[in-house]
Amino acid sequence: MTQPNIYKNLPDHFLDCPANRLIDIFNGPSLIHLKGKIDKPIFLATLLHGNEPTGLRAIQKFLKNYFKNGQLETLPQSLILFIGNVQAAQQNLRLLPGQTDFNRIWNGGGSTEHKMAQSVIDYAKKHNTFLSVDIHNTSGKNPHYGCVNLLDSKSVSLAQLFSPTLIYFTEPHEVFSLAFSKFCPSITIEAGKPDDPNGEPHVLDFIKKLFKLKSIPDTFDHEKIKIFHSMARIKIPNGSRIGFHNQCNKTDFCFPEHLDSMNFKEFPANTLLGWRNNPDLNLIVLDENNKNVEENYLDYVGKEIRLKRPVLPSMISTDEKIVLQDCLGYLMEPYPLPKNL
Repeated sequence: MTQPNIYKNLPDHFLDCPANRLIDIFNGPSLIHLKGKIDKPIFLATLLHGNEPTGLRAIQKFLKNYFKNGQLETLPQSLILFIGNVQAAQQNLRLLPGQTDFNRIWNGGGSTEHKMAQSVIDYAKKHNTFLSVDIHNTSGKNPHYGCVNLLDSKSVSLAQLFSPTLIYFTEPHEVFSLAFSKFCPSITIEAGKPDDPNGEPHVLDFIKKLFKLKSIPDTFDHEKIKIFHSMARIKIPNGSRIGFHNQCNKTDFCFPEHLDSMNFKEFPANTLLGWRNNPDLNLIVLDENNKNVEENYLDYVGKEIRLKRPVLPSMISTDEKIVLQDCLGYLMEPYPLPKNL
């Protein structure tokens, strides 16, 4: 499908449909465009990863507030909603085997998924999108936080409406928020793990704030914001076998069972990251230029993998499938904002 489905009205049964049943309503990636009293669309993306349903549930709850007597009342502002990987959502997976990650298709390419993504971008541009938010869950233990790809006042101001904790990153460069940041204020929000009871109400409260905005403020309280710069991501070599805790028989790399407890905490040099059972393989650490800088960050001491320098990890996951499909996690540093941002 090189074009998304486009709906100008709310499809029947959508408001009560769980993520794993959306396939009954949509046969693929879809846009729902609802006209509001102010026709400057807020663009919300959800389910780019099929196992991250918090955004969908929050959006459904938000829209239910305007659903009266079997009809949707006019929203305060127009909404364009992108529903992503419904096939993966049916199986509660990030993506299906052989699929391209739906949050790695937004920077051009020749596949069907890339062409579909470009159609979504063209549609958003054509309709003068006011702002965009890509809503995600995390696969490991993390606080709720916002992500920006541009260090400008509107992006930071928009993100801090969700959380005072922000991450600035430019890699991976194929993500949704980076593509949209080229023509409107655009952020990603991360609302904890899918079973986080605070995730849905937090996202719902954030969406309500968005629909009250007449404009995006270009000022914010520097003292209340903590921003981190994502410097590198740790990837597993192709074809490697990994395990966690006691599931490490015949694996190339083994990691502690609760490795994701390291997220958003600063760790000194020499901290144990895991174990290497295959001395012929090294982990890969890619910087913002996609260059392998593993030797700057990791030491191998016997079978132990230790940090060579102090780091502050984020998005570390202990889900084996996600680690192999994407990465083990990211390495950050505190990033003071310039006062004249």
